[in-house]
Amino acid sequence: MSTTSLKILFKANVPTETKGKPTRKDIPNSFDSAGHLVTLTRLPEESNVDFRNRIFDAAVHPPGPTYQRCLNAIARDFGYMRDKAIQISLKLSGDTPIATSPRVDILANKIIMYSDWRPDGTAIIDTEIRTYKIDDAGYLLTDLVDLINSSTCFSASIYSGIRTNMFSSALLQQSSIFTINDDGIEPGKLTNLATGNIIRGSLSLSNSDVFSTETISAPTAVGEYQVDYVNGKIYTYLVSDGHSYCSYKSSIFPLEVDYLPVMIYSLQDDNFQYELFNIETLESSEEVKALPNAEGSEIYHQLFKETQFFWGE
Repeated sequence: MSTTSLKILFKANVPTETKGKPTRKDIPNSFDSAGHLVTLTRLPEESNVDFRNRIFDAAVHPPGPTYQRCLNAIARDFGYMRDKAIQISLKLSGDTPIATSPRVDILANKIIMYSDWRPDGTAIIDTEIRTYKIDDAGYLLTDLVDLINSSTCFSASIYSGIRTNMFSSALLQQSSIFTINDDGIEPGKLTNLATGNIIRGSLSLSNSDVFSTETISAPTAVGEYQVDYVNGKIYTYLVSDGHSYCSYKSSIFPLEVDYLPVMIYSLQDDNFQYELFNIETLESSEEVKALPNAEGSEIYHQLFKETQFFWGE
């Protein structure tokens, strides 16, 4: 009896070692569906947490056709969101602000702080700080805050976590002034307005019988009334029936100022144009715009390259 051995032959190629980084592939989930509701799409390699934060930001800072809302949308599409940078407050003498009728305007190239601003054009400037060019005194945020703190009527502080060497030109353009229309007059002799820091000269009252003569002390005769402009209170001699209304301008303090690394400037803005042209002083001391400077030339040449609308103007 004989036996036969069977053999099986295997052939295998020697494996080649390769190294590399796996390519990230985003898998759509519920955040993508929520993003579509606010016209947001996920950025390349954006995490769920970062995408969620942008979706939440769209509810807090919605898009729209105004300056700030347009800026909200553009910056958010690049992955940036508004953040609080500085807070501007009023300096006090005792319990009373030093500024009589304060106002702060954050413009394209500077910040103007008024100690007494009135709607009729009367204005006393406490401090004006330029912020646009690298050699401007308030170009960096830390320098801007120091200059505000050195003013007579205003103080400022930087929020925690904000870089102090950030450009001040990244602050959102805004004003501390806002208007309130048809604020109701309460029945009785005392009305608490919706806000304080009322701008002097802006208060308009509908009932001329109750509000005919403003006094600086407690009213003692028919038609007299007293206004506490700081705390937003109106005291009257007659009892109001509760059917009257008033309108006024108020100034927000402390003023919280946000920043974004994306900015929008208007070529129709005189303050921005001031930075795009060489400024000449006439014999009458009037300042006029001459030829565009280097930055202005670059901007206008780029516009001319894209469109012919400005040729010959």
